[in-house]
Amino acid sequence: MTRRAIALLSLLAIPAIASCDRAPTEARARQTGTTDARRDGTPNASVVAAVRLSGNYTLGVVASNNNLGTTSGTAVLYSATGDVVASIDILCISKPGGGRAKLSGSVNESSDTAIEGFDAYFEVQDGVPDQAGKVILAETDGPTCLDSPEFDMETIAAGTVIVS
Repeated sequence: MTRRAIALLSLLAIPAIASCDRAPTEARARQTGTTDARRDGTPNASVVAAVRLSGNYTLGVVASNNNLGTTSGTAVLYSATGDVVASIDILCISKPGGGRAKLSGSVNESSDTAIEGFDAYFEVQDGVPDQAGKVILAETDGPTCLDSPEFDMETIAAGTVIVS
């Protein structure tokens, strides 16, 4: 991971956390990695992204798969329009090609406690220009990174996406 990507991720995450009055006050248990969903991803895939989309929606991701496709990582999103901050345990990364990565996971913690435990999925693309999609939530049995449909993505307003 480059220093530039880490610095950018840090800069984009600070306003998201600092500006939320309803931030969670107690830590919750994280996913343990024992679910089969963690073993379905593309081996050796990784995603680092720090992006701002239109409407002051920010998304930060640091996630990777080992050589068996087991995924570990976290995404943090901030939606200014919904005044929501959420942490997502990434459970699966797939790379269908062309610098694109599909990610899925579970909302671990949020300023809107009603969405905690929801399935979350989204896409990013490392290209010219870099693109990302907003996180889609499903109350139960949402798609995984392997069976999610194609979603609308937009050119990022600021930041970077690195898919390897």
